[in-house]
Amino acid sequence: MKLFYKDRAEILYEKSIDLSSSGNTHELMSLRAYLGANNALVSVNPDPEVIDYQRKLINNIINTARISKDIPNNQSPFQDEFKGWISTSKKSTYNEEVILYEGYSFLYIAQFLFLLQENHWINLSTENADWWQKAVSFLEQNIWTKWLNRSEIINKNNDRYFLRGRTHMASHWAGIAMYLKNMTADSLIKKECEKLQQEYDLLLKRNLKPNPAYPSAFYWNTTYDNTDGTDAVETRPAIVQDVSHGNHVVSYIVAAYKMGDKNWLPEDINKLCNTVKLVLYNKESNSFRDNVDGSTDPSRPGWGNFVADGWVKLADYDTAVQAIFKNFEGDGKMLKKYNQELQFKANLNKKQLAGG
Repeated sequence: MKLFYKDRAEILYEKSIDLSSSGNTHELMSLRAYLGANNALVSVNPDPEVIDYQRKLINNIINTARISKDIPNNQSPFQDEFKGWISTSKKSTYNEEVILYEGYSFLYIAQFLFLLQENHWINLSTENADWWQKAVSFLEQNIWTKWLNRSEIINKNNDRYFLRGRTHMASHWAGIAMYLKNMTADSLIKKECEKLQQEYDLLLKRNLKPNPAYPSAFYWNTTYDNTDGTDAVETRPAIVQDVSHGNHVVSYIVAAYKMGDKNWLPEDINKLCNTVKLVLYNKESNSFRDNVDGSTDPSRPGWGNFVADGWVKLADYDTAVQAIFKNFEGDGKMLKKYNQELQFKANLNKKQLAGG
C-alpha cells in the first residue's frame, strides 16, 4: 500500500484486510477496488510485495468460505455442497448468498491468476505453482461451476444467472469466463466459458449504438435490446446505461481487446474514447455526466463522476482522454467524494507507481 499513499498506507491496508476477512459476501463489492488497483500494478511490474499483498487478500476470502448447507442462518434456496458466503449486511440481501457480489471481486481474482500465469510467477517455485493451482481450482469449483449448476437447477438454464438482465452485471462473469478459459485444464469448463463469453459479446454488440448527436461515440442501454439466441433476460422498458455501472462494461471491453478478442477492435476503443471526450465530460465543471447518452440521473445525480473502475482505463489509448482524467485527478474533490482515489490513481498512473 505504500505505493499509493504513504500517509494512509496502514489505514488502507487494514481496511482491505478487514474486508477480505469478514466472511460477508456484501463486502466483496468494496474489496473490488483494492483487487483491481493491485492488478493494475502487477500488469506493469510483478512486484513481489504487491503480489504477496494480493495473495493475502485472496487467501482471506477463500479461507472464510463455508459449505453452503452448513452456513448458519443461510436463507438461500441452494443449501448444497459448494462453498460460499452469505451477506451479513442487514440492509442488503441479509443472510443470502449473492452471485452479483461474488462476481465483483472474483473478476479481478481471475484476472490476477491469469497475470501470474502470463508473467511466469507460477514457474518460479513449486510453492507458487501449488498456490496458484489451488486458487484456480477454487475458482473453477466454488465460483464458476457452483453458479452454473445452480442456474440450471433454478432457471433450467445454465447461463441465466451469469447473463441476467443487465450489461454491467453480466460483464463480471464474461470477464471471469475470459480469464478462466485461458487457465483451466478442464475441457468442459473451457467450453462453458467460451459459450458464455460469446453470448455476452453478442448481447453487448447488439446494444452498442452510435450516439445520435455524436455518431463517432457510443451509447447503450443497460437492459438488453435483443436476447435472441442467448440465455439472458430481456426486460422492458429499456433503461439507458449509467456511467457509474458502465465502468464494468468498459473495463470488460478494454480487457477483451487487450486479450486479442477479435470481437473488439480499435474502432470500438476509439468510440468509447469519443464517448468520454464528446458526451460525458463537462470541461467547465471538470465533471462527468450521469448516463452514457449524456443525460442526468435525478435519482443519483453526480454518480457519473465515479470513473475509476473502467472509463479511466481508456487513458492508455487516447492522449486527449488521458488529459481529461489528469485534469479530473488534479481537482481531487470527486476522487474523495466517491471514494475512488485508490483505484483511479492505480489505473491512471500504474507505470509510475509500479516502476514499470
